[in-house]
Amino acid sequence: MNALLLLELAIMWNMVQTDHDDIEKAEAMNSMAGLKYTIDHTWDGLPVSHEAIKIDLKWHFERLVGRPHKRVVKISFDAPFFDDPEPMDPPGITPQLWDYEVLEFFFANDRGQYLEVEIGPHGHWLCLLFDGVRHAFNNGEELELEVRNKWVGNRWVGEVEIPLAYFPAKVSKFNAYHIHGNDTERSYAALTPVTDGTYSEPDFHRLEFFQKINMRRVIPEGYGDRPFADFKYGDLWAGHY
Repeated sequence: MNALLLLELAIMWNMVQTDHDDIEKAEAMNSMAGLKYTIDHTWDGLPVSHEAIKIDLKWHFERLVGRPHKRVVKISFDAPFFDDPEPMDPPGITPQLWDYEVLEFFFANDRGQYLEVEIGPHGHWLCLLFDGVRHAFNNGEELELEVRNKWVGNRWVGEVEIPLAYFPAKVSKFNAYHIHGNDTERSYAALTPVTDGTYSEPDFHRLEFFQKINMRRVIPEGYGDRPFADFKYGDLWAGHY
């Protein structure tokens, strides 16, 4: 066996071992507690007039035979259900979902890049990727989610799995919102208020008001320093490094 072949075999073994080590780390993170949040204030810092919204962020890894392994951030939530009129679109990807009863999650980095995920109580969702404030470079029509909803009395309880490939590199900021009500009486709740007192209207893209987030509590070490590319989603952030 010549030296070149031995070198190639050594490289292949190192790649297999590295992948095996990454999988073990990813699986180990399934037992981590993650992060818990409560939304109990309006967009401008006043107490909400309804029950609070509870949010849990947790890593989830699952080996899938014959398919790319599942690497997701799972968000579980418990929110009031107001039974607003639902979108006319069938459940699934829904443009302008923010006009309806909705939960929204924003993950941003220090470069102004961020992921926006919107979830409705009737099985609708929308995922948008931004490179700069309100500079979306996708229309949301290509990004699927696994969403599970149920109603428990007057509560909307569910979870959403966000693929790791959707997140920008080095996420450092987070905010979450709950919206309900009709056109003239919309109610906007926020994890962190998006005003310093000088704004009269809500704008959920004010990244300067987002709170810091330690993604090492949610995503395993070795992931997150750059966008994750896998066989299912590819590199969604290509050209935006």
